[in-house]
Amino acid sequence: MRKYECHSLIIGGSGQFGITLKNQLNKKNKKVIITTRFKKSTIKKKKFEVVVLDIYNKKKIFKLIKKYEPQNIFYFAGQSSPSISFVKKNETIRSNYIGCKNVLETIYQINRNISFFYAASSEIYGKINGKISLKSKKYPVNPYGLSKLKGLNITKLYREKYNLKAYNAIIFNTESVLRNKSFLIPKICMAAINAYKYNLKTAFGNLDIKREWNWCDDQCELLIKFLNKKPQDFIISNGKCLSAKKMLEFAFNYFDLDYKKYIFKDKKLLRPVDIKIKKSKYDESLLKNNIKKRNFIYGKKMINLMIKNYLKSSF
Repeated sequence: MRKYECHSLIIGGSGQFGITLKNQLNKKNKKVIITTRFKKSTIKKKKFEVVVLDIYNKKKIFKLIKKYEPQNIFYFAGQSSPSISFVKKNETIRSNYIGCKNVLETIYQINRNISFFYAASSEIYGKINGKISLKSKKYPVNPYGLSKLKGLNITKLYREKYNLKAYNAIIFNTESVLRNKSFLIPKICMAAINAYKYNLKTAFGNLDIKREWNWCDDQCELLIKFLNKKPQDFIISNGKCLSAKKMLEFAFNYFDLDYKKYIFKDKKLLRPVDIKIKKSKYDESLLKNNIKKRNFIYGKKMINLMIKNYLKSSF
């Protein structure tokens, strides 16, 4: 059977990271294949090459990797919402850990020179005083964080014990116009739009949080720069910590509105456990790997880009 070589295979790639990463690699004339668990008919409008894959079916994973012989495999599959993880514990653990483990086992069988990138999360750390570094202790406070920690540990095990070229990208909050609108920053943008257009109020949960809200294009650029670095764990973020209320202010200021008049708190939207502040020592991984810092998109500029896109596309 004829084999097809490709630069990268993105497993679980129909979300913001998969599409953004694929677009950036395509601009570099790299062939990329995306997999998704959904049937092809449901994502025709996405306009990219896609293969349906069950991450729990090892035979199908084996056939896929054998067929395309990728140089790199990125694992973005998995339930990605911390709040939903309390309701869908088993699905969260299975998708973020078992699926990852299946891919690692297959790489070990087929070709140990394939580079594997696991999308870990800052949620693995839980409540940390001060800035988060690779050495910070890991105490996840939700099933999502626990599942990502299990995925990170199995990836690290295959690197250290079986000598696989396995990387853990520890990713902080990331946004884009492709982000599901149920997540906080897109919801903030839509709340401002709905207030301006329809005089509507929007319910929110905990707004007393501070995060490093990253732009997906920036995060993917950093991911690509680690392709030629030695296998390791690394943090990608921008170091720009802003409160959710500040992001609300940016969004409503776009329309010269006071956000306090258009939002209200709903206790049903509160997480069982939440982390108030999350900051990173983002520059440690960059300096260690001789990767230059860049001008990140964040804060007001990020909000403005998202609102302009939503208005242009009619949501």
